[in-house]
Amino acid sequence: MSLPEISTSTDKKFSLLGITCSRDTLLGCFFQKCLDTGITGKLIGMLVVSLLGFALLITFNTVALQRIADRNHVIRDIAIPQYKISQYILRNINGFKISLIYTLNAQQLKEDNRNILANERRLGDLKTMISALQNGGPVLDVAKVANKTLDVFTVQKSTDPDMNTLVASLAQESSILDQAFHALTECLINQCPAEKKETLTTDLTGSLDKLYNLVITMAVASNNQHTDQFTKLDDIITTTSSRSLFIGICIAVILAVATLLYILLIATPLQDILKKITWIAKGDSERCQKITVKSNDEVGQLAHQLNIMVDNSFSLNTFKAIIEEEESTTEVNQRLAHLLCDRYHLDKLYIYEITGTKNNMSVAYASNFDNVCSPEIFDDSNFCRAKRTGHDISSLEFPEICKKFPHGDRFEHHCTPMMANGKVVGVVQLLLERGSSTEEREKFEYLVKRASRYIKEATPVIEAKRFASALQETTLRDPMTDLYNRRFLETYSDTLVASTMRRATKVGILMCDMDFFKEVNDTYGHETGDVVLIKTAEVLKSCVRASDMVIRYGGEEFVILLIDVKNDQDILDLAERIRSTMELTVINVPDGTLKKTLSIGASNFPGDTEGFWEAIKFADVALYRAKNEGRNRVVRFSPEMWEQDKY
Repeated sequence: MSLPEISTSTDKKFSLLGITCSRDTLLGCFFQKCLDTGITGKLIGMLVVSLLGFALLITFNTVALQRIADRNHVIRDIAIPQYKISQYILRNINGFKISLIYTLNAQQLKEDNRNILANERRLGDLKTMISALQNGGPVLDVAKVANKTLDVFTVQKSTDPDMNTLVASLAQESSILDQAFHALTECLINQCPAEKKETLTTDLTGSLDKLYNLVITMAVASNNQHTDQFTKLDDIITTTSSRSLFIGICIAVILAVATLLYILLIATPLQDILKKITWIAKGDSERCQKITVKSNDEVGQLAHQLNIMVDNSFSLNTFKAIIEEEESTTEVNQRLAHLLCDRYHLDKLYIYEITGTKNNMSVAYASNFDNVCSPEIFDDSNFCRAKRTGHDISSLEFPEICKKFPHGDRFEHHCTPMMANGKVVGVVQLLLERGSSTEEREKFEYLVKRASRYIKEATPVIEAKRFASALQETTLRDPMTDLYNRRFLETYSDTLVASTMRRATKVGILMCDMDFFKEVNDTYGHETGDVVLIKTAEVLKSCVRASDMVIRYGGEEFVILLIDVKNDQDILDLAERIRSTMELTVINVPDGTLKKTLSIGASNFPGDTEGFWEAIKFADVALYRAKNEGRNRVVRFSPEMWEQDKY
């Protein structure tokens, strides 16, 4: 997993009003912002969208109800009362006509004639009805014969100009009718001439017909208005129902989509996170697959951080398992260095090891040997502040904190001690270019903290391998002479043979034995014998090269392996130099001084034989020949010394 702080992106970005995102379209940016919004924001967004939908639904229904109320008002307070009044007026006109017939057929009329009075009442009711139409108000429909109120209702003035014009015509015609009726009544009471009576009767009936037609027109208009309002009510109800259904479906779809997104972006990742945490709790982190991060909200960030945590844990466990399988501390240090370079790009890295017994420090890994620390710390590791204190030392936090750091003009440094069993066994030094930006410095410190976990994991492994190596070293060395012992030779022989055969070179073998050593122990004691052996070991080591190996083979016997010799003469020359040096060496012992001599047998591998141990035996055979010939001499093995067919 790449680190977010050091990753780069080449995605296209969309910018609007100072807001940028990784999408290249407005719609894509919108969806990306919605995904990246926090859980609280998502829930608030769902709530706001739902409330807006319900508010829109309530608004539409409220407007529809208001329109229905308006239509209902027109029907209830205008259209129906108008129609009732028109029917009431028509009934009055019919009654007026009947009473008029009786009046015209009467022989002698008086002012208190009941038909005349009835028509006057009808004319009064007509004026009342027309006044209610013009101005609005209550209307009483009373049965005259039974003297009972049939209906009581209120009519409001119409807002229709045509209806108001029709009502005005009714009022005008009603006034003409009233005048014509009173003129005819006066004529009939005063018994006017027949011609005048006929003229007045014609005028009255004509006025009645006009009024009747106007009322019929009003009744039809009221009925049409009533029907039209009901049609509009049906349209309003149908339209409102459709809109309400559409808005309801939209809200349901939005809530369904929001629920699916909630499941996809919140519930499902949380289940994956729970499953991964369960695996981690069971110690089965290797089964944990990477959680897909689809958003940058709290759940996305939680999944991302859990991925990082598991990746780090898996990486740490894998790293520890790998370094535990390495053969040496050098390989572990190299593995640690390569991981820190590859994973955290800490390419200016140095690892220093502390020598267990001598308190020296050596370079275990260096990215560039020109920038290693002060030479003083190699001779005495206590000059290293991190080693001496056991604490991290950072020049970023405390400038010039380490007086021994020699590259302060070019680099900042952070030194991390490698602590094992309460002591410092090494130091990891990380460098940063001096003059780096604040962002780079903060990033460096962050990466150092991340790297410290791997350093802590590597430290006990390094110490364990050092301890194992030291323990093995003690089993392969003779504690008294500090020479390799016979066990070392047995362990190393296969490697030596393979190397010699691969390079097609020769190994000279010298088998050395001290002459009359038993007399030293018998005469001077074993302590003096030990001094003699130690001095002999020193002489042998002083005569050979650094690449050669001196081995205490057992008792007073020593084997010297001369690596990559050119010929037998070189072997014999070196053997003679060893013999003569030993012969001239004065050994100081508690009771005075001694001089001792060596007998040496020489052989050549693979010149004498292709078997390494057989070559050792040949050198031993030559040694015994030297002993038999008088000691203090060098004898080269020859085939006639070995009479057996096989070793």
